[in-house]
Amino acid sequence: MFESYNIPRRSGLISITYLLISSTVWVVQAGNRQEYQYSDDAIENKLICAGKLADYAACQCDPSAGEYSCINAQFVDANVFLDIATNYKYIKSVTFHGNNFQDLTSTPLFGADSQTSLIKLNLSANYIVNLNSNALRNMPNLQVLDISNNEIVFRPRDVDFLKHTPHLTQLYMRRAFTVTINRTQQFELMLEMFRQAKLEYLQVLDLSYNFIHNVPFEIACPFPSLHTLDLRQNFLKNFIVNETCIKEVNTINLSRNQFYVIPKDFRALADKAQPETFLLRNQFYCDCNSKEFITWLRSTKSVREKNSLVCDRASPKMYVGARIAEVPLNKLTCDEPLFTSMSSFKFNFYSMIIAFIVSKMMF
Repeated sequence: MFESYNIPRRSGLISITYLLISSTVWVVQAGNRQEYQYSDDAIENKLICAGKLADYAACQCDPSAGEYSCINAQFVDANVFLDIATNYKYIKSVTFHGNNFQDLTSTPLFGADSQTSLIKLNLSANYIVNLNSNALRNMPNLQVLDISNNEIVFRPRDVDFLKHTPHLTQLYMRRAFTVTINRTQQFELMLEMFRQAKLEYLQVLDLSYNFIHNVPFEIACPFPSLHTLDLRQNFLKNFIVNETCIKEVNTINLSRNQFYVIPKDFRALADKAQPETFLLRNQFYCDCNSKEFITWLRSTKSVREKNSLVCDRASPKMYVGARIAEVPLNKLTCDEPLFTSMSSFKFNFYSMIIAFIVSKMMF
């Protein structure tokens, strides 16, 4: 028997002893592995929240790091924030994503005590409609605020919503407001909210996926420290803003808008910006009428990744997909109809549907 297992000949007693010791070591090791697994479970148990939030598996609390989150917990009452302030003293980061608040509280979210350690607040995808001017009160050191993927309607009485967070450095409002009525008034109120806030330290402003057709002329002026303005996936055909307010901005993302050509007034503005400021991945048209903007695009230093831009439609069609930096200008014609009123309607309609679906998938 021993020869078949390549075990040297030795007395039966010694062999049996050897097997018993080996089995014992294996059992001890297995026990250790089981104990280690139990240790992992214990760590997970430490994330269980105190108070009312303990009843929700979607909520996790890490008081040592000051991080608290409730994701897809389906809360409808924004007073749940008070439960965090009641049970924990150190609050650094709070994420409530995928709930159904609709209205933020008319009083401070975390109550009367000042939350001086709170740096990040994520309120995305909560179907928020009304902001309420006092909701962010007592958060003097907040740096990152995400109110993306909501249904915000700006109201005159709430224009000081951001006034209580003077140290914001990042503000994310991606698909934050989708109301299609009174758009002009809504943007005026949003700009007034920015002015009232006096966010001197804001560096990143994300307004992507908001169905914006025209950007307010003073959009960047309330933010002297701004370096990134994200306007991706809107309906912009031009970008005309106060040029003195974007001199220090080094990234303006205008990708996936409706820049079929690059208008002359935008070109003049872009030439006064910093090198490689603009991202312009759009569905450009290349025909005999495009030579002026193509010539400018090849020479300008303000467009980042300009050598990657291609002709989405072209005349002749053989240049569809060709790099704009390489398409021969002397061979462009106007024989192929690139754009008609009906195709414009269809494109806008389908773009709106696609943008809506994509924004939903992102959250």
